[in-house]
Amino acid sequence: MTPALAVDTQDQSAPQPGAPTNIGRFIIREEIGRGSNGVVYSATDPVLGRDIAIKAIPLDPRNPARRQIEASFLQEAKMAAGLNHASIVTVFDAGKTDTVAYIAMERLTGADLHHWQLANGTMSAEGAAALIARVCDAVHFAHRRGLIHRDIKPSNIFLSRDLKPKVLDFGIALAQGKQGGPDDPPKLIGTPNYMSPEQALGRPLDARSDIFSIGAILYELVTGHRAFEGANVDEILTKVVKVDPAPLSSWQADLPPQIGEIIFRALAKNPANRYQTAAQLRNDLASFAGRPVLPSTAPSFDAMASPRGRLRLPAPGALLALGAAVLALVLSFAYWYWGPHARDIALSNPPPQAPSPTPAAPPVVTLPAAGSSGSGASSPHVAVAAPKPTKPRKKATPPPPPPVVAAAPPPPEPGSLALAIVPWGTVLVDGKEVGVAPPLNKLTLAPGAHFIEVRNGALAPFAAQVQIESGKTIAVQHHF
Repeated sequence: MTPALAVDTQDQSAPQPGAPTNIGRFIIREEIGRGSNGVVYSATDPVLGRDIAIKAIPLDPRNPARRQIEASFLQEAKMAAGLNHASIVTVFDAGKTDTVAYIAMERLTGADLHHWQLANGTMSAEGAAALIARVCDAVHFAHRRGLIHRDIKPSNIFLSRDLKPKVLDFGIALAQGKQGGPDDPPKLIGTPNYMSPEQALGRPLDARSDIFSIGAILYELVTGHRAFEGANVDEILTKVVKVDPAPLSSWQADLPPQIGEIIFRALAKNPANRYQTAAQLRNDLASFAGRPVLPSTAPSFDAMASPRGRLRLPAPGALLALGAAVLALVLSFAYWYWGPHARDIALSNPPPQAPSPTPAAPPVVTLPAAGSSGSGASSPHVAVAAPKPTKPRKKATPPPPPPVVAAAPPPPEPGSLALAIVPWGTVLVDGKEVGVAPPLNKLTLAPGAHFIEVRNGALAPFAAQVQIESGKTIAVQHHF
């Protein structure tokens, strides 16, 4: 297959020129990273007095389309700077010089996902789902604002020391792809292993292309193997377009089938068969990782059900109330059995008598037959034994009734807490983490006071004490 894209496979180990002393107003300290689509420097902003990172993209002065490239890059950078999301790197400034276009962004501490995988290998299915769910939330946030990433790969997902992701390079891929002459094919800087089929074929892209890239990353994260690998670019792109990856079980037999269903739906060759939004993929991953699903964007297949078939037990309060009710029923029956009705029960069921010596033949009483006038005329007679005299029995004295234990009152009905967190936040209730909102949007809590805290990366956390009332719902809203 002849690829429709010219893919830059620059050798990153080749010698590179030294770092400049300044880019724009920023003072360059040192080079801290180099990729196929630019160089990253550690720098200082002398105006605001803070440490930053600068990504510089070289501009070819001989390119006749340079002005168009600069305008496109600055427009994309402006859009990226408007992405205020905890899982997207913050952009502070953008500009150009005679030789480079640049973006100034927050300085991060940690490592990108590519280097994390080299050091640590695979991640558990649940851990990978929780991590990539945050990435999906960030990508969906950008998609809703009209920005497609186009180059999502492990090296563009930065992990902090507590494994919180930050997505890098929104907008840069499109700007780089426009470099070249008017007759040159569009060029996308980056590795082809994470391209969607439509991207490999040079077709127009929409948000579903990023979803395919995320699926490829997730496949690699849980298996330790790339979904699409080959000896050269053409072979890789052919597999991206025509060949499905090997089943997860071929790499690791004990991976849950639910994570495979999610991954292969994201990797569908036809965009119409994929998740249609990154939010849908986020919700399924959050559900698999054990968090609630947002009802309004629930997936169409069975991922809403608990993927591991959890057995849900009644609450301890409900068990206590049930036990108390059963005990009261037993005691009430005992009181009825041994109480005022005991005398009737004893008389209708007399105790067995000891056998007595054989008595003398009882006297025979002659009774007239039915219909007889009793006049002495001859008629058939019936011999009936006279009743044997019995000694009067002593009445049984019933035992005193046991004390009646009152049934415990039923536990109070719980209340609800509705959550509206923008763009997202990790929710803690009374110091215990309960999930990420969204997709978490409602909590059921016992009546009483509860301390609610919502955290979003390095931003100042939101904290409040709420009073939950039985059967009522209160709302908590916060915008980071």
